[in-house]
Amino acid sequence: MKRVLAWIGIFVIAALFLLLIILTATGAEANTIMAVLFCLIIFPVILYGCILFYRVTKKDEKKDGKES
Repeated sequence: MKRVLAWIGIFVIAALFLLLIILTATGAEANTIMAVLFCLIIFPVILYGCILFYRVTKKDEKKDGKES
């Protein structure tokens, strides 16, 4: 499951980079280019936050299970 999500994340980031290159080469509006740049920065941050949240909650569940 982790590998599938990792490949999806890689694909999304690569697609955003490709989209950014195409948009800048064709002379798209600045707002569109800034939106793609924003997504390139925010997407990995959100992924990292989700992974961190999952690790923290997973450890708490193991501790609760061992105490019972």
